[in-house]
Order: sequence, then structure tokens, then C-alpha cells
Amino acid sequence: MKLRKTAAMILVIFMALTVFGCGSSSGKTDGNSGQGGQSASDHYPVTISTYNYAKEPIEVTFDKCPERVICTNQTQTELMLYFGLDEYIVGTAYLDGAVRADLKAQYDALVAAGKELTVKGYPSKEVVLALEPDFIFGWRSAFAENALGDVTEWNEKGVGTMILRCSNNTAEKRDIEAVLADIADIGAIFNIEDKTDAYIQQAREMMERIEKKVAEQEKPFTAIIIEPYDGTFYCWGSNTLTGALVVAAGAEYALPDGGDLTVEDIVNLNPDVIIIDYMEEEGLTTDECETKALETIVGQAALAEVNAVANGRVMAVNLTDVYGGGIRMVPSVELMFQFMYGD
Repeated sequence: MKLRKTAAMILVIFMALTVFGCGSSSGKTDGNSGQGGQSASDHYPVTISTYNYAKEPIEVTFDKCPERVICTNQTQTELMLYFGLDEYIVGTAYLDGAVRADLKAQYDALVAAGKELTVKGYPSKEVVLALEPDFIFGWRSAFAENALGDVTEWNEKGVGTMILRCSNNTAEKRDIEAVLADIADIGAIFNIEDKTDAYIQQAREMMERIEKKVAEQEKPFTAIIIEPYDGTFYCWGSNTLTGALVVAAGAEYALPDGGDLTVEDIVNLNPDVIIIDYMEEEGLTTDECETKALETIVGQAALAEVNAVANGRVMAVNLTDVYGGGIRMVPSVELMFQFMYGD
């Protein structure tokens, strides 16, 4: 049986992939001095292509390394911590779940310094203004009118902004390359391209290895990634980042357009692999959340003969690991690949 819960597996994969970034304050790069990159005078100004709330492409220019950064979501905070940019964070917000284990000590230091603005939801515009940020790094939803307001307002105040391409379906093409493009932008903004370029190179080498391994198979596994709700399931399409990660892991996607599924629909699809994403629930441990997610499939007698269930190829992953972008996405591709095909 290959059915398994994945919290411990994810941690093992994450720890094995520490080459993908600093992962500790000892690896910090001073973007102002250019340590580890070009001197600031040679590097700046830097212009990136990003988006406004309406999903329209815009350009934002940074004349120097940002020094007062607001991270509106856990995804952005973890990305900053991973590349050792803690010192620039003046405010962090909106946890979707537990902070990555290897980043927890860094995050706890932010909390101890009073930099955790909110745990759920976005901080008010007034709170953010009072912190005098020079860069707001967010999901698109953070720039809604009932949150911080559109990026134009902040850009006019001289505050740089960046929206992750795959957050809230912002970019038209949402896949692993879009995630790597975000990381490249952070490298340019903070003058740490030596570190982000290394991450991107390692990620692409991993992708090449996956492609080679899958090409050796007689036939790739068919797979879907689904989210249970109210007795039914939402299947992510392969045009979403979540679905695209499964394809990147070497699967042939069984339902490219995605959509709502019943138990009968899953029987008819008969995928070789089913990946279930779940969100942390208050009052439940991670293990309990995973078990609950798995039971929505393996606990259904009607699904017993589906290939994925019959062959024990059902796994559960935290939604945070496969949604929105950031530094969790690359390890998740490796994790799903190993689950399906092994080393």
C-alpha cells in the first residue's frame, strides 16, 4: 500500500532542499551593500513587471533595496524568511496554517518584536500607513478596496508593490515557471540574485530529472488533486497552479478543466492517483486533519475499486503547500513525484 500521510514527508523533503535558499538568518544578504550581489550603485534602479488589483500588468521600479517591508500573507513572509530577508520585515499578516518548521524560529522572532500585525485577515490601511513601508508584498486580494486599496494608491506614495503571479488567479498562466519568476523578481528587488538564481537552477534541474524519470515509464500515472467540501469535491483544473504542480510532478491530468465532482464522477474518472488538499482546522492536529482528508476518499466504499484507492495511491497535502506560490511549491512537486514514482 502506498497510501500515506505526508506531514513528516514534507519536512524531510524541505530539509533535503535547503540548497534552495538561505533558510536561516546566518545566510542573510545585505541588499543595500550588495553583499553576495552587485553593489547597490550598479544594481539599482530595478524595474519588475507585476499587477494591480484588476489583474492588469504594470511596472514598478525600485531605486534601492527596500528596508521596510509589509508581507500581507504567510506565503510572502515565508519566502522572505527563506532567503534571509527577515531584517527588512516591519509587518506580517494572515496565517493560513502553521509556519514551515524550518522557518518557525525566524517567524517567532518577528512575533516577539511585535511585527505580527494580524493572524487572520489583513491589517487596516491605517496600521500599514503608520509603519511607513517602502514595499508591500502581497496577494492580489490584499489590494482590494476593502483591504489595503489598489496598488496605484501605494505606488503614488512611493511605496513599491508586488503581487505573486499565482495568488488569486492573477496571471493568465499559473504554473511552476510563474512561481520561479516571482522568486527571480525578489532576487532582483533585494539584490540577492546569486541566491535566487541558485534556487531557480536547482528547481529546473529537478524538473529535468522528473521529466527523464517519467519518460522511462511505460505510461505516466493519471491523477487529480481535489478538495473535499460538503460531501462533494472540487477538482482543481490543470490551468490552476495547484493542478499544474501535479502535472509538473509527472502526472497526466485526468480532468484538465477541473470542476465539482461527486463520488460517481470519481469512479468514472478512475484516476491512478488522488491527491487531497486540506486546510488546517482549529482544534485538530495536523495528523488529524490529514486523516480526516484521507477518509473522505478511502472511507468511501463506492470508491474501493478506483485505481488510486485499490492500489493505495491516495495522499493528503496541506493547501498551503500547493496554492498561491512561494517557496513551498517546488518541494511539493518533488514530494508528489516521489509519491507517484519514487526515486
